[in-house]
Amino acid sequence: MPVVRILILSLLTLMVVFTAGGCWGSRETDEVAYILSIGLDRGEKERFLVTISIANPQNIAGAGAGGGSSGGSAGEGGLGSSVIMSVESSAIIPSLNLFDTSVDRKLSLLHTKAYIISEELAREGLHDLLLPLIRYRELRGTALVLISKGSAREFIDKNKPLLELSPTKQFELMRQLTGTHGLYAVTLFHNFYNDLKSFAVDGTIPLVAIRQGGQGSAGQVAGDSGGHVLGYYEAGEVPITGGNPAQIIGNAVFRGDRMVGVIGGEEVRYLLMLQGKFREGKMTVADPLAAGTMVGLLVKQARNPKIRTEIDPEGNVAIDVDIYLEPEIIGIMSGINYETEENKALLEEAVSLEIQRGCQELIRRTQEEFRSDIVGFGRKVRYHFWTLPAWEEFRWLEHYPEAEVNVTVHSKIRRTGLQLKTMPHKGGG
Repeated sequence: MPVVRILILSLLTLMVVFTAGGCWGSRETDEVAYILSIGLDRGEKERFLVTISIANPQNIAGAGAGGGSSGGSAGEGGLGSSVIMSVESSAIIPSLNLFDTSVDRKLSLLHTKAYIISEELAREGLHDLLLPLIRYRELRGTALVLISKGSAREFIDKNKPLLELSPTKQFELMRQLTGTHGLYAVTLFHNFYNDLKSFAVDGTIPLVAIRQGGQGSAGQVAGDSGGHVLGYYEAGEVPITGGNPAQIIGNAVFRGDRMVGVIGGEEVRYLLMLQGKFREGKMTVADPLAAGTMVGLLVKQARNPKIRTEIDPEGNVAIDVDIYLEPEIIGIMSGINYETEENKALLEEAVSLEIQRGCQELIRRTQEEFRSDIVGFGRKVRYHFWTLPAWEEFRWLEHYPEAEVNVTVHSKIRRTGLQLKTMPHKGGG
């Protein structure tokens, strides 16, 4: 009997300990201020200029009830759905205590959705910047990482999503929208951190910017002198009038932890196709039967690319990539009947050659200009090595610029939109 009593008392003691443990560190919701995004710039007096956007729950609730603004920020005044503050500091996480001198709540990173880093810092290197962040237990590895052309502080201050009640919704939608157009490749914090330590791949981060002027700063786009290619823009260059001045298109390219260049939106599409991550996007190709006109297509990736790699005894690497696409016709300016098997084959060939040429040009830039394997071919090459030390000793990222890479694109048009046959118009008198 005494043994039973001791056992019961022990169980009750354990229950009290374990059930009470969750309350020791608890805080009321009105005692916590949630940081929605963090911007990092080079400071003038200290190493970093740290900018935070804090959720303003009172105005977010007012917007939801139809009584306030939706998604705007109010700088240091705090009248919008978020409050923006900046401080210079020699370290990022400890700088949160400096904000506490002006904020009457405990700052929390548990709901931080994005880390925006200025291009200046990115070109200097991110290794020392990311190491202290990844260790902090409140940091979410699923947060977005973005590179800002210009000041990260300016991007946070001028970014005004007009259609969202919650400021965090914009960053959540950014992760999804790339699947509908492929004009930027999403990078999460933990993924980029893992790429920094990998011997098989270099990283990329989406590019954001504030549009300057009424229609952006876009000049003549690359490719065919501003002809039918639509996506050769970088962030801040898309000629849009009105709406949110913040833009996201293109990716920053890294070699190791340093940013070494930029690829535009169309090149990101080719990158995603090579990686097998492209879902769909609207494209145009030059009409193969009518010079000066275009054919509109909704292009989808049919299946993962087939990648074959070979290494000869001297260490030379050859890579062959087959990409499989399914374009759907959505617009024909010339009125030519591309629904016939003969004309459909011509259009399929035109699509394949266009995208094949773009993929080869992207690979050329990664080898000659960036010297960076952002596609991740190294993940296939490493299977030729039996041990990890042998793979590391091979130093793939140094061999990549000399590798021979050939791309073949296979296109098959299975759908022609809402028309089965294009009929010529009667013309005008």
